[in-house]
Amino acid sequence: MKKWLQAIPQLLLLLLFSWLGKAIAALFHLHVPGSLIGLLLLFLALQAGWVRLTWVEAGAALLFGDMILFFVPAIVGIVQYPWLLGAKGLLVLVVVLSGTALVMAATGVVSERLHRMGEGERHDSVERV
Repeated sequence: MKKWLQAIPQLLLLLLFSWLGKAIAALFHLHVPGSLIGLLLLFLALQAGWVRLTWVEAGAALLFGDMILFFVPAIVGIVQYPWLLGAKGLLVLVVVLSGTALVMAATGVVSERLHRMGEGERHDSVERV
């Protein structure tokens, strides 16, 4: 119960950033979801030190813990498109999984190369000393 009481103001703060992002998206007619703008604003506020991590940490953890509940409407919505459950749906699934695998592989290759470049620079600086 204490966890919920502590998380309520934090959830309200997270909701405030979401509403602020939606207002900015509506005001400037942006084609970006307002919730993403709010998330960016929260990130910038955390980096600038205007918002402390402890102010939102418990609320965010609570949301992450129940995140599967946010996907239930999307999963139920698939029922409206029965073709997704047939052969075409299998093709869509293959495309999504292969695209995800390619992105993961490319990210791994790039991060490995950047890591090696960073090690090389550190090795060179140690030799110069």
